[in-house]
Amino acid sequence: VEQERVHAYIIHYLRKQLVYKWNKKEKQKKLIGKLQQEFTMCARRYELPLGDFPSLPEFRQALTEIKDLSEFQKLDKKMVKEMDKVFSVEIPELLERARNE
Repeated sequence: VEQERVHAYIIHYLRKQLVYKWNKKEKQKKLIGKLQQEFTMCARRYELPLGDFPSLPEFRQALTEIKDLSEFQKLDKKMVKEMDKVFSVEIPELLERARNE
């Protein structure tokens, strides 16, 4: 689950780097070329552990197959917060109740 959250933030971060309408393909190529730096910046910005990030070569390869990163939908931060709450609070509470029964 944490990896999916990290993937969502990576795409969100990279998408935000492509805000201008011109030269998107060239900008996307540059982002992919310096993906390690982008991972580090994304991790800092959203306080994500680098250990949860995907394999750099595999993720780079996947990104090269995407024509335009800016076409991804915006990240719904409210949904991410709700998902975090479910996994960090609600599920542990359910597990605790199940153990006590």
